[in-house]
Amino acid sequence: MKRSIPLVVYVVVQFVAFLLVLAGTSADMFRIPRGSLPTLCITLWGLRLTCNSSGYAAYIDATFRPCPHRIARFRLAQAFALISILVYGAAFVLGLVLLFYCSLLRLVCLVLNIVGVVTLCVVWAAIAVTYNKDDRSFCRGLKVTGHYAAGFFLLVVAWILDILNIIFLLLPLQMRGSQDCANSMDYTEQD
Repeated sequence: MKRSIPLVVYVVVQFVAFLLVLAGTSADMFRIPRGSLPTLCITLWGLRLTCNSSGYAAYIDATFRPCPHRIARFRLAQAFALISILVYGAAFVLGLVLLFYCSLLRLVCLVLNIVGVVTLCVVWAAIAVTYNKDDRSFCRGLKVTGHYAAGFFLLVVAWILDILNIIFLLLPLQMRGSQDCANSMDYTEQD
């Protein structure tokens, strides 16, 4: 059975994007240097006193207590990050099914990738707003004290890969008709 090169590329790129979303969601979004003290790291979930620690010194609610709008943005980013993990994972799994069994799932994968672009855009946009926007005089944008960290860049790269995957799915593919899924399963059973 001949594999379509754009579909193989789609599955590989989707797997990489899924891993990037998974890693980026738990990684630090901001780093705040403190001179001779260890650098503070802020993830979607809270504040770490050192960037290589696994525990949190304070969760987002305590970290940004005087900044309710910032807490709301982080909660939104948390929810959409979890949704993005599920969407990217489903797109990868269905991409494998698409590659090996059923080309009719191409439209489902396309829809999942479009949803993934939207959900992940919400995450990194919320982080970018937090970095740039002063919510109040005592809630300065994090660009004043820190800078973006690896997690933010991983999410943006995953988002770009998802856009590329939409292009791969839109490339013309040879459709074998509506019996494609059944025929491919019969073909694999005969092997």
